[in-house]
Amino acid sequence: MGTLRRDQANEGAVAFGMPWPGRSLTACRLRRLAPLSLLLATLGCGAGPGQTVELPPVEIKAQDTPSGRRSFVRDFKLLYDEAMAHYDAGRWADAVAGFELLAREFPMAEGSGIAAFNCGLAYLRLGRPLDSAARFRDAVRHGQGSRDARDAVFLLAEALVIAGKHAQAAAVYGAALDEPEVQRLIGGPLGLLDRLEASAKRGFALKAAGDPHGADKALKAVERIYEDNRHIRLVEESEWVVRSYYERGEIYRELFETIRFKLPVERMARDLEDKANLFLKGQAAYFRAVRLHHRKWSLAAGYHIGGLYSRLIDDIYAAEVPADLDKEHVEAYRDELFRHTENLARRAVTILRKNIELAERMGVGGDWVEKSRSELDRMEKMLKREQKRLQAKTPAGGASPPGPNAAAPAAAAPSPAARGAGSASAPSPPLGHRRHRPARSRRIRNHE
Repeated sequence: MGTLRRDQANEGAVAFGMPWPGRSLTACRLRRLAPLSLLLATLGCGAGPGQTVELPPVEIKAQDTPSGRRSFVRDFKLLYDEAMAHYDAGRWADAVAGFELLAREFPMAEGSGIAAFNCGLAYLRLGRPLDSAARFRDAVRHGQGSRDARDAVFLLAEALVIAGKHAQAAAVYGAALDEPEVQRLIGGPLGLLDRLEASAKRGFALKAAGDPHGADKALKAVERIYEDNRHIRLVEESEWVVRSYYERGEIYRELFETIRFKLPVERMARDLEDKANLFLKGQAAYFRAVRLHHRKWSLAAGYHIGGLYSRLIDDIYAAEVPADLDKEHVEAYRDELFRHTENLARRAVTILRKNIELAERMGVGGDWVEKSRSELDRMEKMLKREQKRLQAKTPAGGASPPGPNAAAPAAAAPSPAARGAGSASAPSPPLGHRRHRPARSRRIRNHE
């Protein structure tokens, strides 16, 4: 079992990216340097009659800012406080200008890492993620071994994701997880909860980068962490776990949907086997997500389980038919297909209904519930339509008529997907309130 490191419960709110106790922005502003005039007056009061007090030279410069040209006193603390005031007031461009000025004028000063971190946050507010990523890199370099350096690595990766640089973001998460040199920069190996988060986000980024194999491997690592540490409540209830199961289901579903049933028959048989395997893998991952009862990802997974069945039915109906079949034989072939897919359709209906019931018990609405209702309505209408069509063709004696002059093509045995789908249990674990670890803090950093 891994150690919690900075995520140990006795570290309180600090462990989970929440504002530090006693370190609110208001309190930090109270500890900022007094205005220059007050400082000079205070120093002057210490001199007796006829005495001379030597003060360090005051350097005044000018620069262009988003608010116009202005002069400034070249003092790190004064400039830092001014940039922070702009940030607190939501003047992101002026805050960036102030932090960038600090980087130019005091590139190696104590507190440079804090200024770079806050500059990265301001760039994110401006919708400039690549500039933000550059400043978070500076924050890591200047803050080696600190908690801020570790958080800067995570925010660097998030900025790259926002910029669409998913492969680069995955590499950043991978370095934090696996590379000793990077771990030295961020104060040592990641603690348990950070490993869980980094592994999950690495998988999400690889999936977005078009690497399903790498994503699947990274998300399996999340499952291993979960299985080894599920006795720890913060792990058991982590959103990264349920989303990782969901995203693994998505990987298999997306591959499943790329397979179409095409002639010749030999290829169709291979396609059926591949599609069935992906169906079962996707279904298994989705069911694990459903059982964790998350208000978003569990309901999304429940919808997609039903969607796997309905998509399989759609693909079976869309399969290529031999060109030498006449209209009557094609109709007979369709009848046989429905007899084999009817159970799949009924299974889809059952699962979608249970997903809606689960949402109602949890008091949740939203897109996934509406999508479940829409797909349920489509499946129910399809069942009624096909049943009505077959009943219209059934003679009074009750047996379906044979095809014209010859038997209709024999339908294949139910696919492995159909057999596995029919035996899978519906999602019905007991409900309970789930608490999840807060997202990583984007709280502005303060320099004392």
